[in-house]
Amino acid sequence: MKSSFPVLVFQKIGKPPANSHLRKQWATPKALENWLLFLSKQGYHFVTPKDLHKSLPERPIMLAFIGGFQSFYTEVFPLLKKHKISATCAVAIETLGTYNSWQDPYVEPWQNILTSKQLNELVKSKLVQIATLGLTGNDLTQLPPQQAQQEIDESIFRLKKLYDIETCAVAFWPWARQNKKFDYNLSLPIFSACHGANTRSEKKGFRILQPNWFTRLRLSIGR
Repeated sequence: MKSSFPVLVFQKIGKPPANSHLRKQWATPKALENWLLFLSKQGYHFVTPKDLHKSLPERPIMLAFIGGFQSFYTEVFPLLKKHKISATCAVAIETLGTYNSWQDPYVEPWQNILTSKQLNELVKSKLVQIATLGLTGNDLTQLPPQQAQQEIDESIFRLKKLYDIETCAVAFWPWARQNKKFDYNLSLPIFSACHGANTRSEKKGFRILQPNWFTRLRLSIGR
């Protein structure tokens, strides 16, 4: 059985640094709020990965933020509370309270990452579900499959052990290596942007393409 619905994906919310070479990864809070208002008026209902286990509402849409940047807490979270909208945030657990060390600071200055306290507040709100980017935020598709699998498993274990958080999905970067196959033993939904990648899951999986793109994507169920 297959179905599809829109997935709206963002990385960084706010004003990009003056010397940023990655401006396309940014969206303003105003632009985000305009999207939310427009979609609500069009009758869309915001869902999260855990909603995939039950009947979806009419006109479902998923809102996802990749990276766990501090701006999710300062810019996005207030909008979610204001409009009572649910979203998914993908984090790399070893980067909490630090910065996005996976990124080249000569391409764009490092950005602060959510703190542990903020992460707990997000989860307690019941508006935000947490997906994993692995431990460090580096591109998992560049690792040997067994090592990548171990990193994913360890990140899921730590989120549960340290923060009592049930991981809702596994996320791969929109800029992850193209055309590289991956077939990890996952029982969670998969956010994947790798063209031609195998996204099989024991339960359900879905695919994203690029940051800040509003696009209709395939949702493969029970493959």
